[in-house]
Amino acid sequence: MLCADFLEFLLVSNSNKKRKTVTENQTETESNAADSASGPLEIDGLAGVFGTSDHKNIGRLYIFFGLSGGMLALILNILVRFERVNIGSVGVLDFGSSNQFFQTWSLSRTALLFFCVMPLLVGLATYLVPLQVGAPSLSFPRAAALAFWAWLIGILIHVVTVFADGGLGEPDPTSQFAQGMDPEATELSMLSIAMVVFALLLGTVCVIATIISQRPQGMSLFELPLFSWSILVAGGIWVLALPVWLSNLAISWVDFQGADALRYGDVENIWDQLSWLWSQPMIFAFAIPVLGIAGEVIPVSSGVPQRQYRIQQVAIGALGALSFGAFAQPFFNPDVANQAVFVAMGILVLLPILAFFGGLANTSFRGNPSVSAHLILSVVGMLSLLVAATVSAFHVSGPAIGAIQEIDDTWLDGLIMWLRDVQGTVIATAVMEHVLISAVIGIVAGIYYWAPKIFGYQLNRNVGVLSALTLFGGLVLSGGSNVINGILDEGDQVFHSSAYEGVWDATAVEFFNIVGGIGSILLLVGVGLVALDITISVFLEKGNREDVNDPWGGHTLEWSTESPPPIGNFSEAPVVDNERPLLFPAATGGDEQ
Repeated sequence: MLCADFLEFLLVSNSNKKRKTVTENQTETESNAADSASGPLEIDGLAGVFGTSDHKNIGRLYIFFGLSGGMLALILNILVRFERVNIGSVGVLDFGSSNQFFQTWSLSRTALLFFCVMPLLVGLATYLVPLQVGAPSLSFPRAAALAFWAWLIGILIHVVTVFADGGLGEPDPTSQFAQGMDPEATELSMLSIAMVVFALLLGTVCVIATIISQRPQGMSLFELPLFSWSILVAGGIWVLALPVWLSNLAISWVDFQGADALRYGDVENIWDQLSWLWSQPMIFAFAIPVLGIAGEVIPVSSGVPQRQYRIQQVAIGALGALSFGAFAQPFFNPDVANQAVFVAMGILVLLPILAFFGGLANTSFRGNPSVSAHLILSVVGMLSLLVAATVSAFHVSGPAIGAIQEIDDTWLDGLIMWLRDVQGTVIATAVMEHVLISAVIGIVAGIYYWAPKIFGYQLNRNVGVLSALTLFGGLVLSGGSNVINGILDEGDQVFHSSAYEGVWDATAVEFFNIVGGIGSILLLVGVGLVALDITISVFLEKGNREDVNDPWGGHTLEWSTESPPPIGNFSEAPVVDNERPLLFPAATGGDEQ
């Protein structure tokens, strides 16, 4: 009942808890305003929740359930980390079998990406992009609403099937079906996760269509706010890459039915066909909006326009192009690991992040930053992403140095062999974790920054700062312990006893897994603090409602309308001629600094 009330509250304006039906792309013109005045159709309670096609309501729902999905993912991650304390065996938390351990491990990764990071990004984009580009609504709003409910139903089905002896494969099948796995539950697990990914793709397409087709007069693609630009770049990569992932899944599912044509559907191969999505450099595609959020927050907090705006856009685009190097990854042919494309992609992702970070630093130094929760969270998110890119470059550096060895095979032999040995260890997990958690931190920064616009309340600054410190500390402990254990040769497939064969020091590995478990707990606490702050500030109406229309002195169009925005978003269509229309109105010509 409390959850239902919370959902209802999220979908209503602060001035009137009644809902009105709105046609697709309808604006608050004189015509429909008259219709509203004559007697609108009012939809109360949960009927309004399920029947909404307002992009703002859909965005709020994504945010609420995305935070819930993140907490689920982190709880599973805690279970996995503490299971790894007793290396070489299964039973610390009474999983019962290596299969149960594997399903928990794989679900923790699936949940972090598909239940948390992507829906939160799609939710923020669904809410904010129409406002940033001056659109009255989201393109295809009913399709966007369908996408959200399909995503939510899909994740519920997937979680149920995993705990019903299904899941995305089995690492060590026996003469009996995968140590007790249910074939029908496995099939449903595959279909449900396909439903989840397809729904997220549909929501992404709606956002991209809005950017392409509903920009106001004078706003070219190069005048897009950095957040909308980052969503356009990231969404473009998702639309290109995720259908390939879905194709891998479809082939596995068909082959799993008994065709056995490609051995894709062998139960031990299903996860192998899908796991490239969580590996470098592809994983960086899901953190691209971190740059866009930081590019919005830091200039506004500094009180100055973003420096080198075009360079920042190019850096975001370059990170998107480099993350697409997933198709050079060595999953089907280990020799690919020595190819220049894979090595270059893994190393070069560091450069656009460095370039973007440098532009933000230049902007901050020229201004006078005011300390706020969203500023601290943005800086922490950028630093975390920079560390992830550095670890990624380190992880693939073995083959790169190996190229030098071809010139002179008498030097660096030991270092080269050691760096090559690092590949296939939990350092790969460290890269994945750093990237996705940095995305979570960046998203939380966006939630605190845009909370007045989204909810009509400012969130608690102190809680936001505490959340930033907790998330950063958790990431240092969790990700850092994986880096150290990777150096100690703990294998990435931790559900296999072979992952712990040949580790340098078993006691040290177990100790750092305890440290990593503590870090995972801190990550859960950090996300929980955000959810608690939203509950208290918004649901219990304890947040600050003063000056919510533009409390930070924003530079982009979303801050020119009410908080939360009315039906149609804007009283009249905006006209812009630069990327910072509130800082440089169209009449001034938008002079560059």
